[in-house]
Amino acid sequence: MPDVSIVADLAGALNVSVVELLTGEYIHNQNRAGNMNKLSFFVCPICGNVIQAIGKGAFSCCGVLLPALEPEDGDENHVIQVESVDGEHYVSLGHDMTKNHFISFVAYVTSSQVQMVKLYPEQNAEARFTKRGRGIVYAYCNKHGLYRVRV
Repeated sequence: MPDVSIVADLAGALNVSVVELLTGEYIHNQNRAGNMNKLSFFVCPICGNVIQAIGKGAFSCCGVLLPALEPEDGDENHVIQVESVDGEHYVSLGHDMTKNHFISFVAYVTSSQVQMVKLYPEQNAEARFTKRGRGIVYAYCNKHGLYRVRV
């Protein structure tokens, strides 16, 4: 196993990521401007870190290359309810919040910004967001993935 600092130094000198260096695959990011409508979420299966990106890229955590989460429309177990309350979006889900199965985060994404609330087991699956116009509300279930609803 190579020394981690040597690998990181070599990757920096070659202007590539450590993942690219170790896999031999060069990832060219043509999207330099980014667009919030193309926001992607990545979640580490080991530690639970959440990464957001508004452009293409390769992201890794805990030594694992992370795939972008593919959002789905809610199903009967992952219904995202959004109500208008005092100029805010009140988001709630009737979802289990046990230590092994829970909603990890809820995010409200508009064309210009992201608002995110981290949730924890044994609390309610709910959040409030300041209204910023039309957008998408995402909810991430640690067992079943990412769900969305347009608001």
